[in-house]
Amino acid sequence: MAATEVLCNEKKKKIAKTRFWFLEVSFSRDSSAPRRFEESRMMHLAIGLLIAPCAALSVGMTSAARPVMGSAVAVRSAQRAAPAEMSLGVVKYAAALPALYGLMSINEYCTHRWYQHAEFNKEAWMQTIACFLLRKKEIKIRGGGHVEHHAETYDDMTLKKDERWARSPAAKSLDSDAFRGTAFTWQTTGLMTFQMLPSAIPVFKLLGFGLGGTFAFLLPGMLLHALVWNMLHPPMHGLPNVPLSVGAPSTWLAGLRNTRYFRYIYENHQGHHVLGGQCNYNVCCPGTDHLIGTYVSTSVWQPQMRAVPPMGAVERWGAAVEPVGVPQAPIDKKRYASA
Repeated sequence: MAATEVLCNEKKKKIAKTRFWFLEVSFSRDSSAPRRFEESRMMHLAIGLLIAPCAALSVGMTSAARPVMGSAVAVRSAQRAAPAEMSLGVVKYAAALPALYGLMSINEYCTHRWYQHAEFNKEAWMQTIACFLLRKKEIKIRGGGHVEHHAETYDDMTLKKDERWARSPAAKSLDSDAFRGTAFTWQTTGLMTFQMLPSAIPVFKLLGFGLGGTFAFLLPGMLLHALVWNMLHPPMHGLPNVPLSVGAPSTWLAGLRNTRYFRYIYENHQGHHVLGGQCNYNVCCPGTDHLIGTYVSTSVWQPQMRAVPPMGAVERWGAAVEPVGVPQAPIDKKRYASA
């Protein structure tokens, strides 16, 4: 045991002497010590020069790897988020059409009721706000000849053209328009589109659309509205089709005149005329009347239809273009017995 311990101790001394011999040179009196110290220093310098680039490369590789790992995490996060974003995109586009229809229905209602029928003049709160903003004591609007259009219309939707009516101020006020206030001209379509902007832009912004996306829905929607209006309104009053030079052509959607939709909006507008323009303000986009409570069904207004002259008994602008099965006004046979 003692011999083994002696050998171990000697071995440890040799190892220690080998490791730290460069520290002993400063205490040695050997003349070669300075040379050995210089060699040691050069060796350590060489090792340092070899290790430093490797260490730098290692750090660089690690730093470079971090963005890659970060990018991978970002890609995985994006992949996980993609289905959710896709779902939101589907919802966004699915909600756009109902939102646009709702805004068009509201705008059509407001324009028809408070401007064309001049009910703005009867609403005290509207007058108060408008007078305050415009700094005027009183504001009156005429409605663009729409009230006169109602006065000219029989309950069978044809328009008066007899000599007595033609001499009236109301009739004369409509003579400058070939469609007698019934058509959506390009100017009218442009004005209604402009009216839509204050509501359409913020609503579509909430849905996630920019201006480009908003107009991508709004402009075709307004064109479609004008096409439906001109397909319905002038012909139902016995007037000619609207040509492209005047407004959205009546003939483009003429095929809809045999559909349930056309019959519904035709009857809905019949009721509007029969009840003196006090209900059913929506024309092409039904809905707001139902929400506000101004919708009147056919079963309610049909019994109130007034008798009209037989066709041919008096001069009219033309026969109404109507779908089969709509309510017919009674004929005034007593007054026009000889007709």
